Amino acid sequence: MTLALTLALAVGLSLAPLPEAWRPIPSLAQGPVGPQLLALVTTSSHAAKRKAIGVEPDTGPAPEVPELPEEEAEETEVAEADTASDGGTVPAPAPVADSSDTLGLANLGPATLTKALRMEALREKMGSKHVDLDPGCRRMGASGCEEGGLEPFFKALRALRYGGRTLPVRVEHLGDSLIASDHINDVVRERLQERHGSAGKGFLYIDRPTRSGRGVRAGQASEGWEFIRIIDRSPPKDRLPFTGVAFTAGGPKGPQDVRFDIGDARTAEIFFLAQPNGGSVQVLADGKPLQRVQTRWTPAEVANARVKLPEGAKTLTLKTRGKVELHGVSLENGNPGVVYDTLGLPGAYAGVFLRTHRPYFRAQMRQRKPSLVVLMFGGNEAFRLSRDWTKPEEIKQEAEQLVKLVRESVPDAACLVWSPIDAAVRTMGGDLIPRRGSRMVADIFRDVAKEGGCAYWDALEAMGGEGSAIRWLSSGLLNEDLIHPRAKGSDLLGHLFDLAIQRAYAASSPPRIAAEPSGLQNTDKSLTATFRRLSKLEKGEDARLGILQMGASHTASHYFTDAMRNALAQRFGDAGRGFISAGKPSDRLKPAGVSRELTGEWTVEDALQATTPGQAWGLGGTRAVGAPGASLRIRFCEGCTAATTPPARLSLYWLDGPGSGRMEVKVDGSALPPEPAPPEPFTTPTVRIRSFPVSGPAHELEVLNQGGGALTVLGAALDLEQKGIAYDAVGLPGSTASTLASVDPQALSAQLSSRKPQLLVFWYGTNESGQKDLDAEKLRTEYGALISRLRKDAGGAECLVIGTTDRLQQGADGSWEEAPALARVVTALPEMARAQGCAYWSPRAAMGGDLSMLRWQRDGLGHADGIHLTPEGYEKLAGSFLSDLLAAYEVFKTQPPALAAEGG
Repeated sequence: MTLALTLALAVGLSLAPLPEAWRPIPSLAQGPVGPQLLALVTTSSHAAKRKAIGVEPDTGPAPEVPELPEEEAEETEVAEADTASDGGTVPAPAPVADSSDTLGLANLGPATLTKALRMEALREKMGSKHVDLDPGCRRMGASGCEEGGLEPFFKALRALRYGGRTLPVRVEHLGDSLIASDHINDVVRERLQERHGSAGKGFLYIDRPTRSGRGVRAGQASEGWEFIRIIDRSPPKDRLPFTGVAFTAGGPKGPQDVRFDIGDARTAEIFFLAQPNGGSVQVLADGKPLQRVQTRWTPAEVANARVKLPEGAKTLTLKTRGKVELHGVSLENGNPGVVYDTLGLPGAYAGVFLRTHRPYFRAQMRQRKPSLVVLMFGGNEAFRLSRDWTKPEEIKQEAEQLVKLVRESVPDAACLVWSPIDAAVRTMGGDLIPRRGSRMVADIFRDVAKEGGCAYWDALEAMGGEGSAIRWLSSGLLNEDLIHPRAKGSDLLGHLFDLAIQRAYAASSPPRIAAEPSGLQNTDKSLTATFRRLSKLEKGEDARLGILQMGASHTASHYFTDAMRNALAQRFGDAGRGFISAGKPSDRLKPAGVSRELTGEWTVEDALQATTPGQAWGLGGTRAVGAPGASLRIRFCEGCTAATTPPARLSLYWLDGPGSGRMEVKVDGSALPPEPAPPEPFTTPTVRIRSFPVSGPAHELEVLNQGGGALTVLGAALDLEQKGIAYDAVGLPGSTASTLASVDPQALSAQLSSRKPQLLVFWYGTNESGQKDLDAEKLRTEYGALISRLRKDAGGAECLVIGTTDRLQQGADGSWEEAPALARVVTALPEMARAQGCAYWSPRAAMGGDLSMLRWQRDGLGHADGIHLTPEGYEKLAGSFLSDLLAAYEVFKTQPPALAAEGG
């Protein structure tokens, strides 16, 4: 009867002499009467539904026929999803991605790639577009944006890719009915997990929040559960969690239960409200009790309980007793990978999620520890705007508040804001036109994202712009409500969003460092004299090769150089242990039979502590300063039995100058005559060297301060006067090439002249790679000048530069990434070595190149700090260096005798 009266009134008013705008049905020239009557009937039916669910009726002028709010459309969307058409038969291309991968199809398996290429064909057919993400900026600096809006998420993904992250990379996707049944997100989740690994299903509701639509993101719940939702007309302001839904049991319908398929999960995390008079939850796996969770607590607050699931379990069941409020369950497998949570509610908009209880929202969001939060709203804002139920200012204010809430809750997470998609309305004349307000809301959200430091994706433009909903409807990609995509349309949106993420991810990734050549480089002329001496030693001729390696902790640890010294001495002969810096006792010296002992009051200083440059230090950048009465001992070849006792020379290096103490020296317990005083007293600290003839490799040198001032010892050396290799290793942990350059040039020159090395090995760069503001050009210039000067001081020694090892640094989330200046160091050092006429060897290339430190860590060869190696790692690296050195030497031996003899 109501319909009949409505139709009669509409026809009567349309035929009456009224202004055209007032007529329910326009003139026949504007369209057939039949569809207009149907539209009017549909409008009346929809208005009745809105009244039943508490949606305010439209009170303003209505040139458009009101469409269903998104609350109502979910059932329609799901009911028609399985019969959705893709608008025609689209041939499936062969699963081959363009090698340039400008779309973002990399790292997809064959089956997924085939689907993606099918989506590409559909995209072209529909006129949809690849729209790039606006990355936004999380942190601005003096030079511009210092951190993009998605960097925390992309950084976490890179850590997964390179094996440096053990925690899941979680995404929290908050949205409306477009994702309530996990459409759109299912495509994105599948692809992210295929590319980066799956860490499990993630967060699941107890039941579907509307008890309609697909249940893939919810458990199989008993019928007696009650729920309170933020989309309800008057939700309690102090109750609702970050999910927007609270499921309660223990009321008139009694205890309830819910069952979840475990899949590959190994842990279940239950989210609930701990409250006064709270009941309990029995947790069962395959029907067998695991534990009981108590929910009684005062005052009320959100809580969570983590339950370990038995191996091989298939189902997880929760059974309530008493008053219980559950919010959901997260199922994860404990593997590194992606977890993609869908938190979608029909009818939701940004302002709706502000109805959650702020403390609960913050606490539960932080418990999830997301790397990315996606805010996908706008459709209901545009609908409300088109009905004049809201204003642009209100939409912006609500979106700003939600972004602010997210950023305050999880400040370390990235955030990304969607625009609304396109929608259409049917006019009284039966025509389809774009819904008013969608582009305005999209522009508002773009501004909110930019101001809030979030990334932004224009889904409306990706869909095809305003009017695209009409094309989608005609091709079967949109439901008849003109709002919600069907399953195939949702898949296309997920496809476009996923590829936008992948393109932004690829663009944000730091440029990969060019692979360094392996093996020893620049050896054609740089090591001629070195190889010539090796050749003489190998032939049994009388020769000596002195090698002096200077560097940082890789050198100071002695593991690398000990391995090199032992191998070279075994093949070419041993010319003595060489130089040992003065310092504290060290277990790292024991494998070589060397020990140090300090008695009395000593201070061990190093060049990194120097407040002013130009001070005198030992070759290793250290010095030991002893007060009167203090003594120092350095023992060589301690506990060893020498087969022969060739003539040897024991040398002491110290600083003499104003105020120096009186020194007594003992060799093997016997005091030596005092050192004659210099002709004129020193006015500045000056390096002095005293050598004592001895025999054999085993000796003890003792220095005593007999008073009169402090005594500064730099080190000692033992050289065997026989053919062979002498390999000095002087390193200072934490130092750089500039540290060495700051040492008093005369002090270095005096010690190098005494050591007389024929080959200088420089191993700096690892510490430089950790300097964010490293000036690569300055490094090349100053390091090169230092090498040139020290070669002259050493009497024209040849040079070999060792580059940096692979160096990583760990973020607060446990993920690993390359040191900030690693690329600059890797590029600068080979160029500098070539310019100085030095040979060059890359430890990083020998380790395996790009992010090889992660593999060395897994194999027990790399230290947990991402910088140093283990003793086994240093020995392995020394083996690679020795192999490359000897391989170059073997090539040298094949040269014509005249060329091999060049170099002096």
